[in-house]
Amino acid sequence: MYVEKNGTGRYEVLIDSMTLGSGETSIFDADGSAIIIHVTADDNVTDPAGNSGDRIACGVITRAAAKKM
Repeated sequence: MYVEKNGTGRYEVLIDSMTLGSGETSIFDADGSAIIIHVTADDNVTDPAGNSGDRIACGVITRAAAKKM
């Protein structure tokens, strides 16, 4: 994800190892889920944070009520 100087960014991803639905691979498990943004890119080698620097933002992922269309 690249973030512009004005603080906006966009990231889209397709992940087949987790789901927004229910079941074993649901992100809505007992301990919850969040997304964390780091200062620099992940090196895809170093654990646990990929040598990606300080955490600068995070967001909790919660299930919203279904909307009737």
